[in-house]
Amino acid sequence: MNSAFHYAGALLAGVCAVAAVSMAEPAIAQSASAPRDALGIAANQWLRLSSPELRARAGLPGSAPQILAAAEQGDPYAMALISSAYATGTGVPETPSEALRWAQRAAATGLPYGIHVLALDYLYGTGVPVDHARYLGLLRQAADAGSILAASGYATENFVGKLTPRNWAVAKQYAKIGAEGGIKESKMIYGTLLFDRSIPGTDPVAAAKWVRAAASDGYALAQPAARALQIQDEFSQSAAKLFVSSFGNSLVGGHTLSARAEDPCVTRLVVDKDGTTGVFLINWQETSVATAGDSFLNLTGAILNGTDRIGGDIRNSFGLSLHRDQLDVPGERDRMFGLSVAARALSSVCHSLG
Repeated sequence: MNSAFHYAGALLAGVCAVAAVSMAEPAIAQSASAPRDALGIAANQWLRLSSPELRARAGLPGSAPQILAAAEQGDPYAMALISSAYATGTGVPETPSEALRWAQRAAATGLPYGIHVLALDYLYGTGVPVDHARYLGLLRQAADAGSILAASGYATENFVGKLTPRNWAVAKQYAKIGAEGGIKESKMIYGTLLFDRSIPGTDPVAAAKWVRAAASDGYALAQPAARALQIQDEFSQSAAKLFVSSFGNSLVGGHTLSARAEDPCVTRLVVDKDGTTGVFLINWQETSVATAGDSFLNLTGAILNGTDRIGGDIRNSFGLSLHRDQLDVPGERDRMFGLSVAARALSSVCHSLG
């Protein structure tokens, strides 16, 4: 992953914890081709609701006899749902062998919901020995057949790398399905991976949109990242056309052209020096902020000349200040004050993400 995108490590740990909690109850989904009222559940609900939610909407545990009868009549939705009932003892005795049998029958019809339920049997060892390879294969099969929750789960597995080697390109592909389907964890993973320059299709604008969407959904892991992006906007608006200097690597007398978020904790600063453009990355997770008077901002930490550490300078300090022509211009000192406030806030939020 992008070497500047260090906060992904904290996200990985958090997603692991969230995944462990969410998997305690099997999550199942269905393709858009589902009948609108299968077992009284609308098509879009089969797409993304969790197993407990689907059971409740189908009237379980009280409706267990009717759902079992429908399963025996060959209804694949009922087969998958009664499988989850047997797996959890909801309205029927908890019977792993019956859970597995009904899941196998539902999956054999090609129903994405049924395939996902069967996948979870292999994850939890419901009626069969735990088999992570089989689980992952069925999870991907369910996702490819149209299950949004399976796609979200498969993205998480490839992002976290606990049951399979990490594969961020695959995680990005399936997280997009989950994100567009409204799954908040996938919104955060997809946004995170859209920031990553090592994967084709980098898009910081879209990445920020998805991270903010996850935060708006109440996803706790997205809250500080969304806050950092908000502060990045404030910093970027105040950073244009400032005087920039770095004596350590002989850059003196340049002017900033633009600033934008490379990811929530890295700012891409473009500088013009005598008609030559240079790009510098400010990594706020390793940067401290100091001021001198009200017209100078000094940043000390990991400031890169170039787009990654390999082959690029690492500047220990970097100064942004008002040019002498700006010192007496109304509002310029206020702009520098705002820049300093934003820089301190970014440094604080991003250190907490480390």
